Amino acid sequence: MPVYDPEQVVDELAGHVLVLTGCRKGAVRRALAEHGPAAAAERLHALVDRYGRDHVVVELVDHAQPGDSVRNDLLAAVAAEVGVAVVATNAVHYAEPRAGRVAAALASVRSRLPLEAMAGRLPPHGQAALRSGERMAARFARYPGAVARAAVLGMECAFDLRVVAPRLPPFPVPEGHSEVSWLRTLTLAGARERYGPPDADPRAHAQLEHELDVIERLDFAGYFLVVHDIVDFCRRNDILCQGRGSAANSAVCFALGVTNVDPVRWDLLFERFLSVGRDGPPDIDLDIESDRREQAIQYVYGKYGRRHAAQVANVVTYRVRSAIRDAAYALGHPPGSRDAWSRTADSWGTVRDAAAAPPAAGRDGAAGRVPPVPADVLALAARIEGFPRHLGIHSGGMVICDRPVAEVVPVERARMPGRTVLQWDKDDCATAGLVKFDLLGLGMLSAVRYARDLIAAHHGVRVDLARLDLADPAVYAMLCDADTVGVFQVESRAQMSTLPRLFSDHPLGCS
Repeated sequence: MPVYDPEQVVDELAGHVLVLTGCRKGAVRRALAEHGPAAAAERLHALVDRYGRDHVVVELVDHAQPGDSVRNDLLAAVAAEVGVAVVATNAVHYAEPRAGRVAAALASVRSRLPLEAMAGRLPPHGQAALRSGERMAARFARYPGAVARAAVLGMECAFDLRVVAPRLPPFPVPEGHSEVSWLRTLTLAGARERYGPPDADPRAHAQLEHELDVIERLDFAGYFLVVHDIVDFCRRNDILCQGRGSAANSAVCFALGVTNVDPVRWDLLFERFLSVGRDGPPDIDLDIESDRREQAIQYVYGKYGRRHAAQVANVVTYRVRSAIRDAAYALGHPPGSRDAWSRTADSWGTVRDAAAAPPAAGRDGAAGRVPPVPADVLALAARIEGFPRHLGIHSGGMVICDRPVAEVVPVERARMPGRTVLQWDKDDCATAGLVKFDLLGLGMLSAVRYARDLIAAHHGVRVDLARLDLADPAVYAMLCDADTVGVFQVESRAQMSTLPRLFSDHPLGCS
């Protein structure tokens, strides 16, 4: 449930929003049902006192159920008595009437009760669907202006997401510096360590100047400073952190220590990472050792505040097994059957595949021990397959805003302590212009850190991963032999079969 101070919400929103009295769970309708028109008028007066007479409207809903007309007449009378307008809505829960059965099934799952136990809690038919303007006008003809006000309100609520596109908060820089000048200072300081003075490697320094010019023209200096700050925190706390992907094509990222691959030496193309022709901020994924990634996440929360930072949601959708299991639950089948039917489905298949599959064998191998999935379960499962099931937390995406994130997108407390999560996924965040940073947990980096610490403890050798020689023939010999079990990103069967062919023509590769 949302956690907020009602009085603070009123103070912030009064005069800026139009308050609708809501559906059957709204305070005005609930007061009318429980205590009559006088109580409803009292609750409506309270809303008017808080938000203003011009900022409250009474909502009328007609689902063709007994009592709807009488209730709407009473609500319209209460609205006239208090002096506020009425607006016609349909308390829409689904797009078309035939989806009412699916909505009822999902409500059953959400309530943890089978449909047969939901009698009295669910509407008897699918009327909470979208209606045309003509049908709404006919149904609410007794309330002049109610439908027209709804149309006007809908137009006022429509807006382009780019209107709310936030920016990153200003990055704190030393006095006398701008974000651009401070990024240049940090980059050139790192370049002296990794490339030496300009006359020692003029090609590298020319590349740095080119990249810094592009970053300044695109106004991305703050983005690079945020990423460098996170990497610097990890370095100060001896947490292995490594930028990856196209960011390795940037000499600025190499000089800042975000990546450890020299793009100048290996002739990597910077424009694959960032160019004036691309839209949106660069994408720098940071791999952080999984055992300590939470420290980096909490550092971001601490630096920018819980109101200005949150993690991106991962919308978990129904796949074949979960769809069959929840459909069987809604239709009242016992737990044993639900689990057995879901296990017979191919986790990578679809409900249609499950319907076409032959009868499954029981655990003892005897055919027919698991009865076929009933047709009504399969039909319902097919309808909900692909629907959103619940929100999870993206594996590492964090959004940082120059304003409270909740002013742009709904935010909720995560089940994991110390985290808040957006109710949008990464694609929605990108559409709205939110800037996302990926802090990804990598178990292999934890293994590398343990190996590094053991080498230091037993052999007195401190391994610097950035200075390992990528041209070591032994590395390529290992790749050519497909000896890559446990090596991140090249350990799958497909990668192992590809590697010998990939390096067959490499000067350091397979003979």
